[in-house]
Formats: sequence, structure tokens, C-alpha cells
Amino acid sequence: MSIAGILILGGFFVFAGLMIARILPTILALPLMAAWIAFVVQLPLVVYLNGILLDGAMKLASAMAVVIFGAMFARVIMKTGISDTIIKKAAELAGDQPVPIAIVLTAATAFVFLGMSGLGAVIMVGSITIPIMMSAGISPLVACVLLLFGLQTGLLANAANYGTYIGIFGGEVTASYYVPAVGISVLITLVFIILNVKQGSEQGSASALKVFGKFIRALAALPGVLFTVIFKSIKRKPTQNSVLLKKRSHVPALALLAPIIPLATVYIFKAFVGFGKAENGMVDPVAASVFGFLIASGYAILLTRPKQFVNIFAGSIVDGIKDIAGVLFLFMGIGMLVAVVMNPAVSAVLNPILAAIIPSSHIGLLLFFAILAPTALYRGPLNMFGMGAGIAALIVSLQILPPEVVAGTFLGVQYIQAASDPTNSHNTWIGGFANVDTAAILKKTLPYTWAMCIIMLLYVTFVRW
Repeated sequence: MSIAGILILGGFFVFAGLMIARILPTILALPLMAAWIAFVVQLPLVVYLNGILLDGAMKLASAMAVVIFGAMFARVIMKTGISDTIIKKAAELAGDQPVPIAIVLTAATAFVFLGMSGLGAVIMVGSITIPIMMSAGISPLVACVLLLFGLQTGLLANAANYGTYIGIFGGEVTASYYVPAVGISVLITLVFIILNVKQGSEQGSASALKVFGKFIRALAALPGVLFTVIFKSIKRKPTQNSVLLKKRSHVPALALLAPIIPLATVYIFKAFVGFGKAENGMVDPVAASVFGFLIASGYAILLTRPKQFVNIFAGSIVDGIKDIAGVLFLFMGIGMLVAVVMNPAVSAVLNPILAAIIPSSHIGLLLFFAILAPTALYRGPLNMFGMGAGIAALIVSLQILPPEVVAGTFLGVQYIQAASDPTNSHNTWIGGFANVDTAAILKKTLPYTWAMCIIMLLYVTFVRW
């Protein structure tokens, strides 16, 4: 290993340690790490300024556009009361039994996060769902986990959550993972509910036969849950004296479909136009996602507050950008890191190292990432909102593995980061709100998120590769 390679890897570890210790925030650590790597390989100043600082900051521009429009739409469905209504309507229709409450509220949370993201949205949803689940006899810890799993499931089909992936792997590769990623999360979430939420006054551990029976029934019932939540409200008025819910102003039932419109738009374009370049008569998946957020925003406002259309739309743009200001700068830092590791001078140093570390066989890759997946925690080296983005980009640029394999592999690892990482702002808020230690949330979720990761790695290794 060369001196430059040692210095670059040493820099990775130092900056990772500073991020883990919360001495240096990620939004500063990533640009500094990019500058350190450029210094180590002695890139000329003009190359650093033009190719890393400027081009790197703009490298994830299309991803930033998705995030901006996604944040705007999140504000729209919050301002119009759609997200709040979906959650409360779901709780009302579920009754007061723990298992139905757990399934329906988790499904409703996933549904609204098809269109929402950010800590503000988590606070809005969590402040409703956690008290309702706890009042139904679900423990605070389990309620926190269910909120996290619902949040994760919805975001796995939300284009605004995939900015880094879109910037590195492209929109088409990224969109191809929406369905399998959601399916894996739904499957393990159901297993978690069956094993951790007691029905009524049941005591003790359920037998394997009962667990299997509950799982089959829950899986069979799941497709009808969202249909019931949305369409049954057309015929049924909210209960006036519910012990769990407060009276809400009316939101048209059809407006509750708004969160699914961006995702539906992407798949409609894929089916009828195809993904590709404009000169070939096709559409970029990122453009389809942005268009979906715009259509969904207009649809939501017209059905709920048509007289305030301009004010809500304009206000949502401004508020949405405020919500993600830090995220946008983080994407700039990620872009700088991606740009520097893809520089030929840096690639020449790191190529032998990664080639020796990253397995090239199917089983080797599966075992390597399955074992190292928890290193995505605490802003570790496989975290795609940190150093992981640079590592993933370098693997792609060096053609060590196919891009779709790298995308799915890192997506699998992110199950652990998204729901289990105590350093996530949403984990911190959820734990504080429910008076549950984030370390307890980590211990409770890790076996399940690790299982999600392994299933995704199996899918990538034996289906996509």
C-alpha cells in the first residue's frame, strides 16, 4: 500500500471518528474529507476548485431537485391536513385492539411517508401515532419501533429519499429497487408485529403455530388495509366521541390518495413512455418523480383548499426548502467526496486497495456486506449519507461490481442505518418523545433491520446479479 493510500484511509478513519463522536458534523466533515484527499494526491489548485469544489457541489443537482420538490409536496400534504387525516382515520377504523392498531397505524405511516420526509413530518406523525398505540396497550418501545418501520417502509418508495442513490447510480437503477425494498420491509415489519404485539389480554409467548397463523392472516389482510382506510371513509363519518381521536375538519376522501400519486406517476411513465433519454422519446426517472410531486401537490390543494391554491403552493415551496437546507448542503458535500474519489489520480491510489478488499464472488459479496452492515451505524463507512457514498461511487467508477449490484447492496445496508441508528435525528426525537432510550431502540430493531439487509443482499446476489 502506498503512502498516499495510507493517508487517505487514515483520513477516512479520522473523519469517521470525528463524526461518530459528534465533534464534527457530517455537513462539514464530507467537504473537508474531499479537500484532504485532494491534498494527499496533490491535485492542482485549479483542478480542486473547478473539478471538486464546484463540479462536486453540483454533481447531485438532479437529486437535489427531487429532494426540493419532495419537500414541497411534504409541506402540501401537511398544510392541507391530508397526512394528519390519514393517520387519525386509520386509528379510528382499526378499533382499540393492539394488533389491528399496530398493523393499520404502521401501514398508514408508511402510506403518508410515500409523500413526506424530514424531521418535521416525523414529529407530526409520531405525536399522533405513539400516544394512540400506547393507549391501546402497546409498549412505548414497540410503538417507537413501529413508527420507525412505518417511516422506513414509506420512504423506500419515496423518490425524495433516494437523492444520493440517484446521483451515483442513476434514476432507472434506483427506481427498480422500490418494490423489492418495500416488500422486504413490509414482510419483516409484520413479523415484528406478530412477535411483539399481544392481542387483547393474551399473555406469554405465542406458539410457533399461532405465530405462523397470525402472520398468514396479517399478510392476507394487508392489501385491503389502505383501501379500507381511504375508501371506507366515504361512507363512514368520524366517531364524534372517540377516546383516542380529536375532532378534525373534513378532508375529502379522494384527497387521501395524494401520497401515492408521485410513485404512480413514475410507474405510469415507465410503462407507457419508458425510462431513457429525451432524444429517444423517453423520460428520465428523476423528471418523472419531479412531475409526480407537482401533480400530486396540485391535486391535494385543489381537493382540499382550492381558494388558497397559490398561497399554499408558494408557501410550501419556501417552507420545504427551509426544511431541507441542511440536506442540500450535505448533498453538496457528498458530491464533492464522490467527485474526488472518481478523479483518476485518486482512483489510481485506491483501486488496488478496494480490489483487494471487495469480494468479486457472489457468496463472498453476500457474506462481506452481511457481516459489515452494522458499520453503517454511527455515521460509519457504509453510511450512504457519509463516507459510504464515496465508497459506493468509487466501486462503480472502478467497475469492481455492476452498478445495480452496488446500489442494491448499499440499499440493503441502509435498512440498518435508517431505523436503528441512534444518531438519526428522527430516532433521537422519537426516543425522547416516548421516553425510551435510543440504545434500547437500537437493540430492539437491529435483529429485524439486519434480517431485512440480509434478505436484500440475497435478492441482489441471486436475482439482480
